[in-house]
Amino acid sequence: MRIMITGGGTGGHTSPAVAIIEELRKRDPRLDVQWVGRKGAIEERVSKTYSVPFRSVPVEGWPRERSLKQVWVGAKLALGVGRSLLLIRKFRPQLVLGVGGYVSLPLILAAQRMKVPTILHEQNKRLGLANRLAAGRASLILLSYPETVGEYPRERAAVLGNPVRAGFAHPPAKADACAVFELDPEAPVVLVSGGSQGAHTLNQAMFDLLEGSDEAESAQFIWMTGPADAGRAHAVAEQSPIRARVFAFIDDMVSACAAADLIVSRAGASSTAEIALLGKPSILVPYPFATDNHQEQNARAFEDAGAACVLLDNECTGARLRELIEGLVGDEARLRAMGVGAASLARPGAAEAIAEQILSTVFE
Repeated sequence: MRIMITGGGTGGHTSPAVAIIEELRKRDPRLDVQWVGRKGAIEERVSKTYSVPFRSVPVEGWPRERSLKQVWVGAKLALGVGRSLLLIRKFRPQLVLGVGGYVSLPLILAAQRMKVPTILHEQNKRLGLANRLAAGRASLILLSYPETVGEYPRERAAVLGNPVRAGFAHPPAKADACAVFELDPEAPVVLVSGGSQGAHTLNQAMFDLLEGSDEAESAQFIWMTGPADAGRAHAVAEQSPIRARVFAFIDDMVSACAAADLIVSRAGASSTAEIALLGKPSILVPYPFATDNHQEQNARAFEDAGAACVLLDNECTGARLRELIEGLVGDEARLRAMGVGAASLARPGAAEAIAEQILSTVFE
């Protein structure tokens, strides 16, 4: 089977693509796949990690305000579509899968123009701009939430969930995961993560929390800062009586999540899907500048399920974060209930179901 995958810009788009590729490779050892995206972006790095040939197209995010830059970005999109037409003619895919982000639009539009079947996957509760533009001519639109907001042909939509990498389905025991991070498995563990690039708001709240503590808390912290704040975070953690393990980036996020009794995170699609699959309680701090405010909508879905406390970015202070964490880690019954709520949102068979749809579309 020959397919092309396109999308990226953030880990929220690339992680589902990886999960789908993993599942398709199980089913078809001779799978021939190419990933199309923007040169130098996260999708190129991820594709290399998973040994997927990468092809680049010129593309840039659409400016939301009217300006001359829209003319430039439109011209670049046209060039991207032209480049995508050439890539499709050369590779001859049987299907093109779009996982969202503006980088997916050139290849999806080119494939639809050439009558190649296209499947779109939407990770967020609100349909992204690229998927909204391509939905009308897509063969299938695969959703993560039943109440997805946006215009799309509902007769060609199916709610299959947001696939996550296979490791999250089989996490280690808490004691083993705590050993990886040199933490006490008998004490509460809080994972604080703003994603691969970090979240300065979360980091600043953690600076204030750690610097404002005169005595050790009952909770221990695993703190993924991203590269920008890592140096200061290490210095602050060394001076604090609170036990905090600081990392600019964590390769083994499965173990980090498995060690945690509570997760403090942004509300990106992949992060929330991983939290749901693991059945972990969380404090979600939506990124306020996400397109169409989709992170807050993701977070509110978890809040409605009793799975998370939502802490808005402008309210995320060290004092407020401490208050929430102390209230939750001291209430085991509530943590268990939140974990059940999170698990109710999980779709553990999402990758398998999406692979089935791809195979059915290719070989129907």
